[in-house]
Amino acid sequence: MKRILAVGVGVLGCSMLLMACSDNNSSSKGSSSATGAAPTSVSVASSGKTSVKVEGNDLQGLDLNSVTCVKQGGTINIASGAVGGQQGLGVVMKDGQPPTVQSLGMVVDGNALAVSDNMGMKTGSADVKVDGSTYTITGEAAGADMKNPMAGMISKKFEISVTCK
Repeated sequence: MKRILAVGVGVLGCSMLLMACSDNNSSSKGSSSATGAAPTSVSVASSGKTSVKVEGNDLQGLDLNSVTCVKQGGTINIASGAVGGQQGLGVVMKDGQPPTVQSLGMVVDGNALAVSDNMGMKTGSADVKVDGSTYTITGEAAGADMKNPMAGMISKKFEISVTCK
């Protein structure tokens, strides 16, 4: 049980770290680094209609105005801020036809829930549909119930819709 909880928290932490790092140089679009690396294209979107629903209800406490989408190097990162530090969202997807979720982490009612498929250990599930520049991610995230950790894993169905240019 402790291993599953640690993996869930680790996935959430890694997702947030990847997203924080990927937007680090978004103001220098198309520039080369001092090491001679090829220029990278970065696209950041923070406007458009965004919704995050868990079990069919809006995820309360999530600041939808802070949701950003960053496309860079074959990866799409979606991240949010939280109101009062309670709720949060982080998604890392491989850009493709269709995109695939590599990891997803969200905080719901104080519980860290995740979707991942890491070294054969699969947690939760997620599917991605694309309509123009709008990405809709649906699935089920799993994690430990922090109010009753001995009760085992909990899972919540989710739907995330975000515009990413």
